[in-house]
Amino acid sequence: MAIQIAIVGMGLRGRQWVETLRRVPGYEIVACVDVDADTLREAGAALNIPADRCYARLEDALDSARPRAVIVATSIDQHVGPSRTVLARRIPLLVEKPFALTLREAREIVAMAAEAKVPLVVGQTYRYTGMAETLKRCVSSGMVGRVGMVVYQVCRGSAFVRPAVAALPNGILWETAVHYIDLFRYVLGQDITEVTAESFSLPWSRVDLPGTSASILLTFANGARGVFTATYDSRPASWLRVVSERGILVAWRRWLVLIGRGRIPRIVGTARHRVPESALIDQLSRAIRTGEEPECSGRDNLSTIAALEACARSAAEHRPINPRDLHGERV
Repeated sequence: MAIQIAIVGMGLRGRQWVETLRRVPGYEIVACVDVDADTLREAGAALNIPADRCYARLEDALDSARPRAVIVATSIDQHVGPSRTVLARRIPLLVEKPFALTLREAREIVAMAAEAKVPLVVGQTYRYTGMAETLKRCVSSGMVGRVGMVVYQVCRGSAFVRPAVAALPNGILWETAVHYIDLFRYVLGQDITEVTAESFSLPWSRVDLPGTSASILLTFANGARGVFTATYDSRPASWLRVVSERGILVAWRRWLVLIGRGRIPRIVGTARHRVPESALIDQLSRAIRTGEEPECSGRDNLSTIAALEACARSAAEHRPINPRDLHGERV
């Protein structure tokens, strides 16, 4: 029997979820929700969603359609409210990243899911790309020996600064860095024990906001380091390097290349095409059927939220912060 799903938020991500679920057997979209009437109407027309499955209020959709699971794909600053509503009804939930903008709210959502005894999956799509899967396999297998440093540089244009992101303090952390800090944790399989972060703008920035660029130094429990830099004041581009005991791993197109010491570079992995959303919805489905904890659970993602909050504090206070210390703070 198909799992009946409601999707909350019919902007870009909500529409992508509709398209994904239509390609994957075993799911039925029974409700689409958006508080903006124009957005809801346009999405309904573009995606051929019946009018009787479109709702302006989440509560009405839950009462009428009675979905077995909900996907929250609202704007970055509107994830917590719908998540509370869904979990209060004891309905399994998949929520886009970041699932909260503070560690306090993230803990609250995780506690609600635990009390309701329903799965909570966080939409960390970057974990489940073909390249991430290939990179994690190379690192965890020991193929490249010990990893000492991971370096990721991300450049984007000002068009990526959407209104919801622009309205946030440290928007570049919550919109962009969240992907890569979580990816570092996932690939290395290590907790972050210290962050040093700086928020700034490049001299030619066209965005009338502070902090359109960021640099972050991460220390992991095993002593490895992560370096992440990002800006919204450039042409789009990105670079990944993994410095390991046996050479440097470079992601190039769909290949993972190892540049060994004094050796000709060789391909050590080929990324297969993968739809990250399918991996996440499969986790939710499996958790509903079996009761097992999803790999990308809210509980697991508390460490990512703590790292991001530590970055924000580090940038503001100009000192290193241990995310583990934040877990112990009273809320």
